[in-house]
Amino acid sequence: MGYFLVKKKDIEGDRVVIKGKEFRHIKNVLRARIDDKIVVITGDGEEYHSFISEIKSNYIVAHIAKITRRTHEPGIYAAIAIAPPKARRMEWFVEKATEIGVSEIIPVVTMRSVVIPGSAKVIRWKRIAVSSVKQSERSILPKIREVVSFEELLFLSQEFPFRFIAYEKERKRAFEEYLDGKGVKKVLTLIGPEGGFEDWEVKVAVERGFSPVKLGEAKLRTETAGIVALTRILAM
Repeated sequence: MGYFLVKKKDIEGDRVVIKGKEFRHIKNVLRARIDDKIVVITGDGEEYHSFISEIKSNYIVAHIAKITRRTHEPGIYAAIAIAPPKARRMEWFVEKATEIGVSEIIPVVTMRSVVIPGSAKVIRWKRIAVSSVKQSERSILPKIREVVSFEELLFLSQEFPFRFIAYEKERKRAFEEYLDGKGVKKVLTLIGPEGGFEDWEVKVAVERGFSPVKLGEAKLRTETAGIVALTRILAM
């Protein structure tokens, strides 16, 4: 019937209680019946294959028949730090990146950023990620951070053993030259705004351990560059 996200506290033993928005969708939209099969996730990788045992006025009870883990998840923790593009293009990026398998999205403000999102935008992106996780039948909900400055991004990047910056002036080196045969587990890629990075930003990033990479021969939109980088990393 589908994937449904609940909180960990809603699972007790072999029993899960589904309330709120997910309950209303199952009952009123899907018209669920007793014994219908569903998959419940908590966003941490576990998938609870269940069947509905009770339908009440404001909640549903399902019993867990089997637990699996990370069946539709990539083997690489891929994070994308991105200067948010205009209008709905960032929403498109969050949706598609989540479907593809992104693990973390970090909105970052650079010198040429055209958009500096507020907390309301971040909340909306998180909602989009939830919807995309369920649609693509993933079991891990990507982490979407609050907006950070360029300097803050450089600081938190130190937790990633592989760090890249997509740079339009880099014409030779690509991800494969750095990652092939390395047993990669955790990667961060920094994507700039529509106007690109300032040269000094690239210089500072390289000094902090980032490697400049090209994404192709054409000049890409910010959100397209993020998707291209993500797919190439996950294909390693």
